[in-house]
Amino acid sequence: MATEIASNFIPRKQLAKELGERLRGRPYSEFTLMAWERDGKGPPVTRVGRDVVYSIPSVQKWLEAQESAGQDNSRAA
Repeated sequence: MATEIASNFIPRKQLAKELGERLRGRPYSEFTLMAWERDGKGPPVTRVGRDVVYSIPSVQKWLEAQESAGQDNSRAA
């Protein structure tokens, strides 16, 4: 029974493509994820040498954390 050690991780380029296509219909640039990382807005990263990968469960948690309850601004006092 063979298992892949890094099966729960996704490279930056692939994550940019998959997130973008699912969320907005076209891929994000890798530079978007790099900017989010720099600004502390994106999913947590794991660095392996020069390579950056993302834990799939961490990306899912990050996406869930992006949810907001939505506020009704029409009732602002």
